[in-house]
Amino acid sequence: MKNKFRDAFHAYMVRPLIYQCVAKCAIAFVIALLWKRWINRSEAFSIIEDAFFVIGIIFILLSWFQYLSLDGIHLPHLLGGPKKKPKRRGTRDIVDFADEKIIAFSELESEERTVVRLFSDIIAGVIFLLPALIATVL
Repeated sequence: MKNKFRDAFHAYMVRPLIYQCVAKCAIAFVIALLWKRWINRSEAFSIIEDAFFVIGIIFILLSWFQYLSLDGIHLPHLLGGPKKKPKRRGTRDIVDFADEKIIAFSELESEERTVVRLFSDIIAGVIFLLPALIATVL
């Protein structure tokens, strides 16, 4: 299984991976702050111990679903048939003329997108689980 991940991950996938991790962590942190502000009014639960732990577990579960989709198990579409791929329009950007080819997340193949989502969910889960576990122990 190690070789499967090693063969599936390439150097050009690092930038989309970082973007996915930052976006997921920012949204999850905002959700944790909103939870602290409106749901946890009695201060019975700690934001780091409880909210971060729940968010970390959710990210780990999402990474498990991505892992299952890499193995070929897909959840059925709930609202209709398969999605149509959008037509690619011939637009040019200044980045097209740079020496380094920058690959966006939307330009990756479906298996590469799944690998990027898998690793970003694992990284985000670890980012939220570590402080929760440390705060629980201390």
